Amino acid sequence: MFDTPATLLYRLCDQPVPGDWERFVRLFTPLLRRWAVRFGVSDSSVEDLLQELFVVLIRKLPEFRYDPTRSFRAWLWTVFRHTVLAWQKRQPQTGPALEQLEELISPDSIAEATEAEYRRYLLSRIMQIVQTDFPAATWQIFQQVVIEGRPGVEVAREFGVTVNAVYLARSRVLARLREELAGLDQ
Repeated sequence: MFDTPATLLYRLCDQPVPGDWERFVRLFTPLLRRWAVRFGVSDSSVEDLLQELFVVLIRKLPEFRYDPTRSFRAWLWTVFRHTVLAWQKRQPQTGPALEQLEELISPDSIAEATEAEYRRYLLSRIMQIVQTDFPAATWQIFQQVVIEGRPGVEVAREFGVTVNAVYLARSRVLARLREELAGLDQ
C-alpha cells in the first residue's frame, strides 16, 4: 500500500522541525480542497475551511498514532469530516440541509477513493515539490527518460549532453524522489 510519508508524520506528532508544517500543508492542501468541494463547500469558502482545518490538525496530529491496520488517510478523513460538519453547522443554511448533503455524498465514497487515485495524487504532489530542487533541464531529461520512456541516447542528443549525463540526471531525481517517499507506511 502506498501511503503518507511516515517520517514526516512521526516528526509532526513528536518534535516537528522547521519546514515540516509547510511541507505537510503543501502536500495535503490540494487533496483537502478537493474533499471540501466534493463535500459541498463553496469555492469562496474553501480557504476559510482549510484554515480552520489546519488549526484543528495542528492540535490533533500529536494524538495520531500509527496503526498498521489503518491508514493515515482514513484518520485525516475523519478529522476532515468532523471539522467540515462543525464548520457547515455554523454557516448560514443555503441549499440542501447538511443531512441531505451527507446522503448525496457518502463519506465512504470520498474517504475510500481508489488506492490508485490516492497514489497518483501523492506521487504527483511529491513530484511537484521535488521538481523545484532541480534545474529545468535535469527535470526535463528525467521526464523524457522515465515518464516518456525515451531511450537515453535519443534524449542525450536532443539536450546536447552525454548519455552518462542523462543517466546521472535520472539517477539524481529518482534518488531524491525515493528520499521523499522513504518511510512510507506499509
